[in-house]
Formats: sequence, C-alpha cells, structure tokens
Amino acid sequence: MNKLSFLLAALCVSLNAQEAKPAAPEVKLSGGAKADAKTYFADVWVGRSINDCMMFQNNIQVLAKQVEELKRLQVFLENALTTPEKEARGHEIAAKQAKLKGDNESMGKLYGGFSIDRPYQLVFTKAIIATPLSNEEFTKASAAKDFKAEDVLTVADKKFLIRDTISGQAEVETFGLSLKRITDAKAQLQQLVDLQPRLTKDDDKTKVEKAIKEIQDDLSKSLEEFMKSHGFDFNAEAITLPAEAKLSVQITADEKKAIEAKSAPTGAKK
Repeated sequence: MNKLSFLLAALCVSLNAQEAKPAAPEVKLSGGAKADAKTYFADVWVGRSINDCMMFQNNIQVLAKQVEELKRLQVFLENALTTPEKEARGHEIAAKQAKLKGDNESMGKLYGGFSIDRPYQLVFTKAIIATPLSNEEFTKASAAKDFKAEDVLTVADKKFLIRDTISGQAEVETFGLSLKRITDAKAQLQQLVDLQPRLTKDDDKTKVEKAIKEIQDDLSKSLEEFMKSHGFDFNAEAITLPAEAKLSVQITADEKKAIEAKSAPTGAKK
C-alpha cells in the first residue's frame, strides 16, 4: 500500500471513529506457504491480429462460464432432496461435462494443445490505443485527404480512431503500468475530494490538502509523459486492444526434455 492509500485508509478510520461507527476487525494473514516446484512453459500459439487475440479471449470466457455453471449445478445436486431431482441434476451435469470436454478439445486443436486443465500464460506483444469517434467526427475525418480506412476500428458497433501502436512485450507491460498509475491516481484523487467535506479536524484537513496536492502534481507529470509518448492527451474513454499475443502452456519436466530432444540438432542426439 502506498503512502497516499495508507493516508486515505487512516483518515477513513479516523472519520468513522468520530461518527461512532465500529472499526473493522483486524485480519491477520497466516504464515508463508511452501515454495512452488519449478515450472516450465512451452509456446504453443501466436495471435497476429486484434481479431486473433479477442477471439482467444472470448473462447476462454466461454469455457470459464461453462466451468462456473458446472460448479453451480454441482451445488444443486448436493442439495437435491428427492431421487428424481438428483437423477435430473446428474444427467444435466453429465451433458454439460461432455459439452465442456468437446469444447476444450476444440480449443486444443485451435491453440496448439491448450487445455483448461493446464495453467497457461497469455503475453501481449503488441497493443493499439484508440479513442472513440462520434458519427460527426468520423464524417469529418473520412473527408480529409490523408484519411486511411485502416486507422478506424469498429468495436461493438462503435468507431474508434487508432492513435498509437505499442510493440514489444516490455513496452506493452510498461504502457499498462503507466496507464494503471494514471487511473489509480485519478481514483485516489476523487476519493480524497469526496472525503474532504466530511473532515472536522484541522489536522486531517491539512493532511488531505497536502495529499491532494501531491497526487495532482504526480498526475500532471504522468499526463505530460503520456502526451509526449503517445501524441495525444489521455482520454478516459480510450481503449487498448491487444494486436499480437503469445500463448504458453505449462508442461512437465519430461515433456520439456522431449521437446528439447526433438528440437536438438541431429548430430547432438545420442
């Protein structure tokens, strides 16, 4: 927790105490867990367009919903009171399990052996930033001499103008962090502004005013850096779309050895 978040939490607790509200109970975390065994991942698929990346994410969501539905049905089965109800629930679960199995196998064929039974990593290596276009703005932009149709995207029946393209895994990750820094700062600033009228102690008011000034300064700096890096002012309505991605799935040590043996030069094999 950064110092501004800590201050906000402390002030909220102080304010609650002034209003005679009971403080939240302290939550203590349990001791450290054992270190995980070493894991290995193998690259199995590369998405090379916005459509590729979005299709994969949509497919994952479909499987996730099926898994959640099976969990819900299992609870219903466990709570069933009559034999006919249990049998009906059991048949429904079996049918949905078969559907999930088939869909998961189809995903494996599409994405190089992907399976919901294995941990996976989806790393974005290219992203596009776009801002919304009203019908009037689109008409004006499309009439310009330098207009390029490929600079306009249609997402969910809404038009967006491509403003910048970020390439490289590290660059995409850095952009994500800078975007989070801006949105977090805006959220913190709003929380402190909302809290201000409720404060009665001069000391608390001073602390909040100082915190607001610090956030405003940091936010101004971040917004200035955003403008320099991307060529346009930060827009809360802007969207970031993955344009390229790399999918990896977890493999066992034996599978890793088999892959290495298969890819080794012929002269290196024994």
